[in-house]
Amino acid sequence: MVKLSERKLRGFTLIELLVVIAIIAILVALLLPAVQQAREAARRTQCKNNLKQLGLALHNYESTYGMFPPSRITLSNPTFQISWNTMILPYIEQDNAYRQYNTNLNWFNAVNDPVTTIQLPAFVCPSTPGSRPLPTLTLYSAISGGTRTNQPVWGYNDYGSINAVRNAFIVMAGLPSIGTKDAMGAMGRGPGGTKIRDITDGTSNTLLLGEGAGRPRQYIGRQPGLNPRVGNVAFGTQFTADGWGWADINNGFSIDGSNTAGLQNDTSSSGATTIVGRCTMNCTNDSEFYSFHTGGIQTVLADGSVRFLSENMSAAVLAGAITLQGGEVIGEF
Repeated sequence: MVKLSERKLRGFTLIELLVVIAIIAILVALLLPAVQQAREAARRTQCKNNLKQLGLALHNYESTYGMFPPSRITLSNPTFQISWNTMILPYIEQDNAYRQYNTNLNWFNAVNDPVTTIQLPAFVCPSTPGSRPLPTLTLYSAISGGTRTNQPVWGYNDYGSINAVRNAFIVMAGLPSIGTKDAMGAMGRGPGGTKIRDITDGTSNTLLLGEGAGRPRQYIGRQPGLNPRVGNVAFGTQFTADGWGWADINNGFSIDGSNTAGLQNDTSSSGATTIVGRCTMNCTNDSEFYSFHTGGIQTVLADGSVRFLSENMSAAVLAGAITLQGGEVIGEF
């Protein structure tokens, strides 16, 4: 019999160690995507809950004033500026911020900074990447008409009012041209808002809000890019032309459609259209539908429900869902 002291203790051989490492690597490779998917599912659910709360706030506003808030109210003489986001602050438990906002000054005026720089979770989709670069002082000055001498971090906003369908989108969708007139959405009326009775297409068939995530950083496809739009202050930069914060009166959308490079279709003053692409969402976040969810975007309907819209849905159906009095028969979407 061999004594215990005479036994040789045997460890792992190199081959055995490599096999164990390989098995662990395979398990990690299998589990990591599942963990990432679970996290994104949680973020998407939170994003949906945000939109549900905003839809409820819009309906509470409607109950108080007899109409939904318009996308914006902007008057020049005297100055009066307010976005739909600011109008519903009392209905998302931000009444104190609402009372401090000075509507008689431009939204970007430094006097409003204590309010407009508040980061409100209700306006931010958790799926949006956390890093949002700060625009240059030159861009701040340009967007504010030369009045800014500093660079505030305005409260982010990943959700926009759906104001109208422009003729370029109508033509792109294969529908008859409507000329220079936009086909209005339920949030596009200002300074007066839309009454529920005005939505003759039905509240369950008409969109109010949609995702326009990631602003002020310009996204094209799923990557940060340079703004390709000609004739705006952000052209050629890594920033969108507007929608720099929830107080921005221009954070809503009038949908044009775009190509995969982020260049939008266009409707001229004569009504002529320039069609450069047929992308309806997730190609650019500059005044178009955009999210960081796989396969589509989340929206709020006029009945207060939240609906996920597929990237593959018909452009004609999407156009019909935006209008409030188009008379379209669009069925399920």
